[in-house]
Amino acid sequence: MARRSGGIKRSSWVTFRRRLFLVRQLLRAPASAAELISRVQTELGENGYPANAAAALKHDLDSLKGEYDCQIVYRRDQGKYVIIDLGELALLDPPQHCLEALALLDASYPPGTGNPMQSHIRALLDQVMHMLPNRLQLQVHARRRTTRQKMPIGRIDSNVLATVRQAIEEKHELVFRYWGLNNGEAPRRHRVAPYGIFFRNSGHTLLDATLLEVQPAGSEQLFTTVDYRLDRIVPGTVQVLPTPLPPERPQAQTYTLRYWLHPEIAQSADGVSFFPNMRVEYGNDGSAMVTATISNLAVARDVLLRYGDRCRVIEPPELIDTLRETVEAMASLYGSPVAVR
Repeated sequence: MARRSGGIKRSSWVTFRRRLFLVRQLLRAPASAAELISRVQTELGENGYPANAAAALKHDLDSLKGEYDCQIVYRRDQGKYVIIDLGELALLDPPQHCLEALALLDASYPPGTGNPMQSHIRALLDQVMHMLPNRLQLQVHARRRTTRQKMPIGRIDSNVLATVRQAIEEKHELVFRYWGLNNGEAPRRHRVAPYGIFFRNSGHTLLDATLLEVQPAGSEQLFTTVDYRLDRIVPGTVQVLPTPLPPERPQAQTYTLRYWLHPEIAQSADGVSFFPNMRVEYGNDGSAMVTATISNLAVARDVLLRYGDRCRVIEPPELIDTLRETVEAMASLYGSPVAVR
């Protein structure tokens, strides 16, 4: 029988591909011999294991340990194989600035967190860390004590997170009861159009949604974009509604926002607050002129009030009126102003 040209080369490539596939499976999670064999056969078909698959799998694992210095152990109490160290297959070798970013995330999302969203980030970090050579893993861990992001304070209920994600994926309306910023206020029912989940530098996890209805009614503007903190959604009250979202996102009236920031605020790390379509122009004295688009005057007021007398709103006039009313109401709480000598 004539020998097929390139047969040995093809056989070597199939074997190498099969072994890389095993590594990828073990990086995802520990697996039994039966699970690994089944996945190989599904993935590679006729290029999978022969009749004596158990012996072939053992040979592959031994080769990964011998040729690439991988540390793969069998946990008898679990009946599963676990990959401890990739050895020479740790292919990531990122530059220093990327390692610093990884160290920041590693310190900010430590193992054992009770926040479901954070645990998913931690799992991703563990995958990336596994792909680093040992010397780089040590560098990342060494920075853990000196680098850290601000962590979320509130705990996010896992069912709340799962239901919010379901509504976003299915593009359906969502309803829930929500604790306002005033702790004395009872939670109210909000019906919203959900569009995404994102993180803020404050450490909070938020839902990007359009407010459709709130009961009992308050000062909120309907059809405006609201960033809901997931930890303030009351567990057990969140529900995906059968009503699908419209083809285009509902829009509230928008305003052009322009405000000035004192140099002390403008030059700080988190001095310039985030608003949609934001543009920042810095003056020679270090101050900043910020221009953005807003739809919720109350939210803009609350954000900008935290700057105190280090911020001056230039437009829109509706926001200026709102700020003036708020400041006058605050001043009335303290009586007549104290004369400055």
